[in-house]
Amino acid sequence: MRQDPYKVIVWAPGYLGSAVIKEVLKRPEFELVGVLAYSDRKNGMDVGEMLGIEPVGVRMTTDQQAIFDMKADCVIHCGTNMMDDTPRNREVVSLLESGKNVVASPNYHFPQLRGAAFVRMLEDACRQGGVSLYGTGINPGWLTERMAPLLTSFTNEIDYVRAQEYFNLSHVDLSMLKACTIGMDLERARRIIHKIEEGAGTPFYYPAVAQAVHVLGHDLERIDVESRFTPAREDIYLSASGVTIRKGDVACWEHTWTGIVGGKPFFYLDEIFFVDGYCPVEVRGDHYRVIVEGKPASVSMQMDVVASVEHNLLRRGDDATTAGYYATAVILMQAVPIACSAKPGIVYPENFAHYSSDYRKLHRS
Repeated sequence: MRQDPYKVIVWAPGYLGSAVIKEVLKRPEFELVGVLAYSDRKNGMDVGEMLGIEPVGVRMTTDQQAIFDMKADCVIHCGTNMMDDTPRNREVVSLLESGKNVVASPNYHFPQLRGAAFVRMLEDACRQGGVSLYGTGINPGWLTERMAPLLTSFTNEIDYVRAQEYFNLSHVDLSMLKACTIGMDLERARRIIHKIEEGAGTPFYYPAVAQAVHVLGHDLERIDVESRFTPAREDIYLSASGVTIRKGDVACWEHTWTGIVGGKPFFYLDEIFFVDGYCPVEVRGDHYRVIVEGKPASVSMQMDVVASVEHNLLRRGDDATTAGYYATAVILMQAVPIACSAKPGIVYPENFAHYSSDYRKLHRS
C-alpha cells in the first residue's frame, strides 16, 4: 500500500470545489498543494480564508501556468468544461500533458460522444504525460454509471430505465441558481434551454445517457430533450444567496434527456431543480430515484442523501453545502487512487453484473 499522501490540486473552488477542499483537508491520505481559481478576488487568498477557517498555508491562484508547472499527483477538476476544443477543454489537455492525473466532474466520463478525434486528443495527452483521466461524480457518474446499470441485474428484458435526480437549490449561491434557470422569467429560461436542446449544453447529461445505453449493450440512435417550468406562486426570498424569486419566475425546472433505442425510449434521465415548496414529489434531502421496467421482474429504488439519517439532519450546523455535493466530493476523492494507479489513458468505471442486450458483451478479457 502507498505510504505517501496523494498531492492534489483542486481546480475551480466554487460550490463543489469548496466541498472537495474541505474534505481533502480532513484526510491524511491527501495533501492539498494548490488551488486554481477563476475569480481575481480569490487570487492570492489563503484557502482557509475562503472557507472561513484558520489559514491552511495554501494560497489560491488564477495563474494556470503556475498550476501546470506545479508538482502534483492528481488534479480534481470541478470546473464546467465544454468537452470540445475550447480554452476550457484545453485546460484539461494541458494538465494531462504536464504529467498530472485528472479526476473531473461532470465531464469526461464518456468522451466517445464527441467522436474518435476527441477521444484521440485526450488519449494522446494522457500518453504524453504518462497519466490518466477519470470523469465521475454523483450525476453524471454514480447514478447513471453504477446504480442504474446495477439495478438492471434483476431483469432479462428492459422496456425502459428511468434515473432521476431531485435537487433543492434553496441554499446554493447565485451562480448555481442562474445555471439552473431558477429565478429567471419564463421566456428567458425557455430561450436558454432551447440552446441546450440545440447542443450547447451537451457536456453535462448527454454523455450520461449515452454511456448508460452503451454499458447496457445498445446502440444509441439519438437523445431527445424536453423541459418543463413551474412559476413561483408568490415572491420567494432565498437567504443563502440574497435572491428574491419574483412571482411568475421559474421556481422549478424539470428537464428530461431521453435515449432512443430501436425507435423507442430506452433510457430517461430526469433532472429536477427546485426551491423549497416547489418539488413535484415529496423528497427529503438530495433525492435520487431509479426505475427499471422489464421482464421477468421490474424494480424501483428511492434514496435520500442527507447529513445524518440517525439525527434527522439535512445539513450540519450553518454549513450551507448540501449532502449531495459532499457525496460528489467523496466520489471524486475516491477516484484519485484509481486514476493514479491506472495505465495512461481514459479510465472507465467497472460495473457489477447487469442486464445487457447480449450477455456475451459482459465478458472481460
